[in-house]
Amino acid sequence: MSKLTLKRQSLSCTDPLYAAHALGHDYGVDKLAKDLFQQPGVMYNKLNPDNDSNHLYLRDAIHLTELADDDRIVSAWCHSRGGVFVKLPAAVNCDEELSDQLLMISEQMGIALAEIRDSRADGVITPDEFERIGRELTNTVREVLSLKAVVSSQVRELHSGTDSRVTLTNQEVKSASNE
Repeated sequence: MSKLTLKRQSLSCTDPLYAAHALGHDYGVDKLAKDLFQQPGVMYNKLNPDNDSNHLYLRDAIHLTELADDDRIVSAWCHSRGGVFVKLPAAVNCDEELSDQLLMISEQMGIALAEIRDSRADGVITPDEFERIGRELTNTVREVLSLKAVVSSQVRELHSGTDSRVTLTNQEVKSASNE
């Protein structure tokens, strides 16, 4: 990539600087520069990972993420640190959403396992196939972590002295089963 241009390339967004580059291209560098009160040339340089004259600082990355409402930079940073970014769901109040999240995990796991099966079909996993497998496994982890958020939103405190469980006597169980 030239130091003077911001051309679209096939980018792996596992590097925060390349993720910022892609975000800038998709959102519009001139628009970002205007919205962030910077000169377009400076913004082009900051978003060019090969440019050494201007640097993208953490404050800039935060502003870009918020302004574009785009999580690619933070996702790439998490990935580069060996983690994943999981956007927490909005308030969850029903069992249906929990069931939906469990289904999403099952579906994503199936996609990941199918990718592994397809990649092994010829007996060799190529680097490109491994990258696809890794992407699907990361998506699976993301869904599992989303489940944690869904479950945590359903946690409720029991007040001392009260138990929400219903206790039936043996006689009530027998009479209910005879009906």
